[in-house]
Amino acid sequence: MRKPQAIFFNARAVITKFDKDEMVLIQRRVRTGEAETYEFPGGCVELGESIIDALKREVLEETGLTVSKIYGIESYDQYGDIESIAPYSIYYKQNYWTNAVHDSYKSVGVHFKCETIGSPLEKGDDTDSIQWVSPMKLRALLNEPNAFGEIDRGAAELYCIECGV
Repeated sequence: MRKPQAIFFNARAVITKFDKDEMVLIQRRVRTGEAETYEFPGGCVELGESIIDALKREVLEETGLTVSKIYGIESYDQYGDIESIAPYSIYYKQNYWTNAVHDSYKSVGVHFKCETIGSPLEKGDDTDSIQWVSPMKLRALLNEPNAFGEIDRGAAELYCIECGV
């Protein structure tokens, strides 16, 4: 008999700001037993939580920042228990990991381009090295093998392309 499958559903944030130049926020994932890689903030949508609420909660827990604007939210329409929002990007990861109960966990995530207010923490929930980087620095990280987390690579590539790097 085949074991049941489980799917993690994630809300993730591509947080930008404009000083003299455009910057994007990255953080290093630090979790025991996992490789330390840079990533965008985000995590699992909890049972009964909306994707927007999950996005805001994850950004606050991991970075200390408060989401002030979500691009694509203009299309947000909540009819009872249905949310319709324009995402920045979506990923699907088969075989996210396996265990004795499930054949494999799959991961589906939605990236939203956001702006925030506040100052980033030095360390967040399973994160450190929370920092604003230029699109050029992000591109350099993407060019280093295993420096940037695989579930955020597509959104990071899209961001770099939008910025012309």
